[in-house]
Amino acid sequence: MKNTRLTTISTAILATVISLGSLSACGSSSSAGSESGGNQQEITIATGNDGKPFCSMNEDGELDGYDIAIMKAVEQKLSKYYKFTFEGSDFPTSLSNLSSGKAQIAAYEYENNAERKAKFTYGTVGLTKWDTLIISDPSNGKVYQSFDDLKGKKVYVTTATNQAAMAESYLKEHPDAFKLTYGTYSNEQIVQGLTSGSYDATLAPQYSLDLWNNAFHKGLKGSDKAVNKSSSYILFNKSDDKDLIDRVNKAMAELKKDGTFKKLSEQYYGADYVPED
Repeated sequence: MKNTRLTTISTAILATVISLGSLSACGSSSSAGSESGGNQQEITIATGNDGKPFCSMNEDGELDGYDIAIMKAVEQKLSKYYKFTFEGSDFPTSLSNLSSGKAQIAAYEYENNAERKAKFTYGTVGLTKWDTLIISDPSNGKVYQSFDDLKGKKVYVTTATNQAAMAESYLKEHPDAFKLTYGTYSNEQIVQGLTSGSYDATLAPQYSLDLWNNAFHKGLKGSDKAVNKSSSYILFNKSDDKDLIDRVNKAMAELKKDGTFKKLSEQYYGADYVPED
């Protein structure tokens, strides 16, 4: 009887120990999960809040657009390592935020130019074809085929863009050939300026021309040939965080290969403007 009682007590103690061990194991698993989540590196992405369809505020007051959707897809692939937050601003401020270290990545359709290459590290995967056309409203004049055609005209360019840089470069060699109007105008404001005659032309890629004509039912025309061939990219700070750069570039290459870029381009632009590079 005594042996039976001891056996019963021992069994009860063993069951209690196993139960406590199981609870402890569950606690460790939860803790490990929390720790894994806590180990995600916070990455701030400088982007736009006024650059539809790349990056702007939608009707719900949330940042949305092609560039942002691409970066959210990258975040999903790299969620083991990073958590992305987005800081929206105008185009020049997005570059300032990256330069000052407030952000580690910038996503706002950046083309290659010497000044940016000196300050930042470019991503290796192209986002959008950005072959620049001279765009005008033929009802106010004519279709301009070259910078030479713009003599005596007013040309709008968005501040700090590659289009502004290429126009400025031409003016260095041909002083006073035409007058530049700078700004950070919305698509609607750009179209209004062209149709009203506030300026004679602007510089933009084919998808912008298509977007403006479709959205505002206009008959704007672009030059027959591009005055500059280019693609847009994301930018990184020049830093020692090689892992971040390598992982993001790899994730973007995979997303481009599996058709995600094309799908998002068709969603936000209405057509496939993904560069082949």
